[in-house]
Amino acid sequence: MTRLRWSVVAVWILAVLLVSASAPCPAEAQSRPSHGAVTGIVHSQNGIPLEGVEVSLEGHDRTTTDSQGRFAFSRVSPGNYRLSVNKSGFPGGTRALTVRAGATEQIAMTLAGYAEPPAATAGRAAVPLIRHGNVFLLRATLNGRRQAIFVLDTGASITTLSTSMAQELGIPFGPGSPMMTVRTASDTIQAPLASVESIQVGGLEARDVQVLVLDLPQAGQVVGLLGNSFLSRFQVQLDAAQGLLILNQ
Repeated sequence: MTRLRWSVVAVWILAVLLVSASAPCPAEAQSRPSHGAVTGIVHSQNGIPLEGVEVSLEGHDRTTTDSQGRFAFSRVSPGNYRLSVNKSGFPGGTRALTVRAGATEQIAMTLAGYAEPPAATAGRAAVPLIRHGNVFLLRATLNGRRQAIFVLDTGASITTLSTSMAQELGIPFGPGSPMMTVRTASDTIQAPLASVESIQVGGLEARDVQVLVLDLPQAGQVVGLLGNSFLSRFQVQLDAAQGLLILNQ
């Protein structure tokens, strides 16, 4: 009987120890984030950041975009939400999203309609960037008429442009074009060099920009890399914390 009682007591003590080990201590429980956040940027159809857009996160709060078209919501409870954006003179827009604890959801929204591009102030422009994974995206105007999205690549010696965009702009390339050797992740290829008459970013323009006509893998809406054949025309400062590219002539 004594041996049996000790066995029962031992099992009970082991169970208590296992439960205690699996339960988070108060400090650990408090350190786990219980809220998420939502940040984003609102552009016009022609890629101009829109200031004063009313942004509403249904069931949480509302705010307005700043001069760079950006907005942010903090301490958002996890769950499913609907984001609404409205500005006088533009059709409104909505987006469904899911907020996760400890995560920041990044949203880019475009309102149909065109806005006047801001004039560069004394040869200086602060260009809002869109973070996409580990890279920054930005909008540019090609040849004064075509809006396009590029990956910002300050380490690239030359700007690249997709085959389809080069054809759309009527840029000549192909047989007889000077070629450049490019090393990709899996191969070494030859790609033609060409020139874009005008690239504008944030109201600042560079003319006769040399580009490499090259299709990026899985590029989606991205038409190329914005490299130093454009960036070297300016003094460049990257403010990653604020999500801005500062260009000075």
